[in-house]
Amino acid sequence: MYTLDDLKKYDYFKGADINFVLDSLTGVISRQYILDFARKLVASNKPFAMCMMDLDNFKYINDSYGHNAGDICLKTIAENLQRCVGEDGLVGRFGGDEFIIIYLKSNKYDDVHDFFQFLYGPDGAVRRSIYIENVRVFVTATVGSASFPLDATDYNDLFMKMDKALYRGKSKGRNCYIVYVHEKHKDIVVNERGTNSLLNKVKEIKRLITTSPKDEIIFKTIDNLYRTLHTAQVFYIDNKDCVKSAKTLNEYYYGYNVSFILDKMVGDSEIFSSSNPQDIKERFPLTVQYMDENKVHAFVVARVDGFGFIALYENNVTRMWQDYDLVLIEFAATMLSVELAK
Repeated sequence: MYTLDDLKKYDYFKGADINFVLDSLTGVISRQYILDFARKLVASNKPFAMCMMDLDNFKYINDSYGHNAGDICLKTIAENLQRCVGEDGLVGRFGGDEFIIIYLKSNKYDDVHDFFQFLYGPDGAVRRSIYIENVRVFVTATVGSASFPLDATDYNDLFMKMDKALYRGKSKGRNCYIVYVHEKHKDIVVNERGTNSLLNKVKEIKRLITTSPKDEIIFKTIDNLYRTLHTAQVFYIDNKDCVKSAKTLNEYYYGYNVSFILDKMVGDSEIFSSSNPQDIKERFPLTVQYMDENKVHAFVVARVDGFGFIALYENNVTRMWQDYDLVLIEFAATMLSVELAK
């Protein structure tokens, strides 16, 4: 886990609240801060390489050993990455099983390539076994990187080229690293986060809900949203205040009328979202204690008409909910309502 002493050499982090800077699970830099740090480096014309790491088949660990095992895996990988990067840069969590590495030592192709060789080597962070609750899991990852200003002269172009390199690595079969080379990778079109991906996710939710046994469709629906959208937590809350959690597999009752509060939030709409915790607390005072205790920074709730609500939140991360996210959540809530009514 990073400390204030680790970060104080970077002007960007001076005066920042460490509780907001760090990802609450892994202890590396949170998404908002690691991406903004990269933007500041570009603005100051500081050469660096930006890398995205995606753990391979992470869903298998969650499905086979449970989400707690998945969390242990993420923490271990984060510790290994922090150790490997050391004083040469910073590690952040982009979301779910994806990490961002800001490599400051060099932006030259050969140097970045050598760094990845070390990262994938016997003393590196991946292609190695991790012991999780008496089980040994071999973890691999796919990495894509691009350099500023060699490959791009602005942040958006840099991120796009890093994403192209990652996409190329996945298309090659994963378990590899790709350093962006313009002549090789300039024509790659990344569709994974675009319309085709959204349609595929919608189809997957529909298939999952319509083919699952009725007593399993609630958990499978919220678990699918948890894995797809990489949120800190996803709940289903019925109209009697029974709560089911995608992350902990718990079922419990709140001590107050939470469904009443969620109903007020949604109002006449089908979905309510906010990335402003202060706004939520001012508009819905009964949420203050829960939001403060769980450090909720971004929140979405969708009505499962006639039955309850699906709620998602991020803690310690200011997440701007995208149309992609909201479409999936509202579609899942609508489909769940239809199937529960049968």
